Amino acid sequence: MSIATLFSCEGRVALVTGAASGLGAMFAQIMAEAGADVACADVDRAVLAEVAASVAALGREAVAIECDVADEQQVRRMVAETVEKLGRLDILFNNAGIGQRPTPLHQLATEDWQALLDVDLHGAFFCAREALRVMVPQRSGKIINIASVWGHSASSRLQPCPSYNAAKGALVNLTREMAYCYAPYGINVNAICPGFIKTKIGDNCSDDPEWVKQAVPLVPLGRIGLPSEVKGLALLLASDAGSYI
Repeated sequence: MSIATLFSCEGRVALVTGAASGLGAMFAQIMAEAGADVACADVDRAVLAEVAASVAALGREAVAIECDVADEQQVRRMVAETVEKLGRLDILFNNAGIGQRPTPLHQLATEDWQALLDVDLHGAFFCAREALRVMVPQRSGKIINIASVWGHSASSRLQPCPSYNAAKGALVNLTREMAYCYAPYGINVNAICPGFIKTKIGDNCSDDPEWVKQAVPLVPLGRIGLPSEVKGLALLLASDAGSYI
């Protein structure tokens, strides 16, 4: 198999949640560049249309689907619309998420805790479950959950974000459970755990010189990353190049 074929997603359909900006927009683009048709989903429909247009400009089929992943019924509709309009579902980038304003646990309001878990954990569960209901019968598929470095370690060395850390830590272990459970069905499940990446979810921090001054010493490369620097890993996990991962 040639390198081009190994990394090709030709003939496949990818669904990207949180596709309107940041890593989500990049995932949609790399899937289109690799030959996949793409369903772009987000709560921000206006910006979402621009991302779908960029996919179409690469010669691929694209649909823009407005969806709040915290709403179970909207997620069901999103997956059904993807299959209806694009014919199948092969790859899910489970990317939609929100951040938390730095707050120590003893000061965290219950509604703020719940709001983040509703999107970052429950939303990821809803999306994975509906995608698996398509992928299990076809006995193939790729699910890439977008977790975080804070899914593996505490963030309070920089800023306290207990609900975000709890959600991403749970998503990391949920990924392990899914990977073992669905490997016999030919479905690969992996998580990407980005470090500090300059995206919309982190702009309030990554544009703050004081925050950057505190964050950069925690990064071995000594700088904040860019969404484009996650492209290669995303393509590896979505393509046949990652078939044994």
